[in-house]
Amino acid sequence: MIFGRYFRWLLVGFLGLPLGIARADMPSPEPYLLVRSMRMLQDQVASGKPEALPMLNRVLGHIAGQLEAAKPEVWQKPANAYAILIYLLNGGNPQVVRGILTTTKLENISPKLVAGSLAYADGDSLGIVENFSEQLPPDVPSELIASISLVTAAQLAAIDAPTALKRLDYIRLSAPGTLLEEAALRRGLMIAARLNDKEKVKLLARNYLQRFALSPYSEDFFRQLVDAVMTLKAKISNDEIEEMATLAWTGARLPFYLRIARGAVVGGDMQRARFMSEKAEALSQSLKTDDTQARLYLGISNVGTDKTDDAIKMLSQLPKDRLHERDLKLLEAATAMGERYWNSPLQLRCKQCQTLSSRLVRRHPQTARRESAPRQRPCPPIR
Repeated sequence: MIFGRYFRWLLVGFLGLPLGIARADMPSPEPYLLVRSMRMLQDQVASGKPEALPMLNRVLGHIAGQLEAAKPEVWQKPANAYAILIYLLNGGNPQVVRGILTTTKLENISPKLVAGSLAYADGDSLGIVENFSEQLPPDVPSELIASISLVTAAQLAAIDAPTALKRLDYIRLSAPGTLLEEAALRRGLMIAARLNDKEKVKLLARNYLQRFALSPYSEDFFRQLVDAVMTLKAKISNDEIEEMATLAWTGARLPFYLRIARGAVVGGDMQRARFMSEKAEALSQSLKTDDTQARLYLGISNVGTDKTDDAIKMLSQLPKDRLHERDLKLLEAATAMGERYWNSPLQLRCKQCQTLSSRLVRRHPQTARRESAPRQRPCPPIR
């Protein structure tokens, strides 16, 4: 009840009323209440509530000011001391937290937690792992444990993937429905793929699409899923990929097909490229949207087969002004090799087809182009 009043007070302030009015009959909330409001908003962001994201940015700025203004004795209360660590590990201002941790002695907090948090604020990967690897005291809040697990999983992924995946599993079990779980599902995809754990990739994808399909970070999820599928290669079947795709909303399914189709073309897996581009072409027509990319990858996948004639004709009719430069290079290479293939003696055609795949791989080593910042709409079409 008390927190509810404070949270409503925060919302009133951020919706534009003068904060001085709100403060007239109410003291400033303690740090643990401020951080709890932040975490509530973050969980609303993960669930896809559009108004939560802009409000979260305003709340983060307000909390930073409140924490800086807090009196030193406030941090001797364990709930507040733990809260500032949770704040830091969940997107809080590292300069603000560093200033507090370096000028205030936290009597009731493990020095390792403080050292690990300072290492995180400084971007010290080794210090993060060293200080957060020991068993945590029993009084540490579960939310802080989950936050530490998420941070250390990212650091451990390259050196101890099984442990990293176990830490992400802990988050999924201990913090369901939160932004922490949403991030754990996304980050677990590539770790599981590198471990050749196809079933775990499918589980993580299914859980994400059923629980966080509207998250503003879902675009990053689809990029991670495409990379996981390309890493697994033949270990995951086209039917299994299609089963995951059917869980996604239609607007996200099309670019998912296109990204895998392109990755398969670049990787020389023409059978997968054909399957995915056929799915993309059919969906494009159903949505009455541009199918140029789908037909490009479909045409390329059919060069070197008994459909080479149709493939060359399809590629020649594509509107080049609708293709990205990197796809224009694919088109040029495929067209040239297709014509050479068709004009070659029968016994040389298999070798020509292999040459096409190897040239595409050399020219386009990346299966997908990463973008630095997630957008509101999941996985926009490849351009």
